[in-house]
Amino acid sequence: MLNTEINDAQRPFAYAGRMPTTIETMGDRIRILRQARGLTQQQLANDVGVSKSAVSQWEDGSVANIKLQTFLRLLDVLKTDAEYLIFGPDRTPDRQAKPRN
Repeated sequence: MLNTEINDAQRPFAYAGRMPTTIETMGDRIRILRQARGLTQQQLANDVGVSKSAVSQWEDGSVANIKLQTFLRLLDVLKTDAEYLIFGPDRTPDRQAKPRN
């Protein structure tokens, strides 16, 4: 049974199957948490105060920036923290990423 109070829902995978080969993105984490809470894209959109297409764009990665107020509502609705949503389960930036100049 899925415990919806857990902040870090993980993607299920078959033990006998292959491990996921792609790195999880923030959009993936939004989708995983939304599904773990039993929400449709429309329900999440209504709860956060955006359109369904905005949620779809977050999840598919076509939107790189989310307004701060919207992001804070998203964290509240998904019951997670910013570090998890941005950086993933390790909650730290990728140390191999090149710094911006």
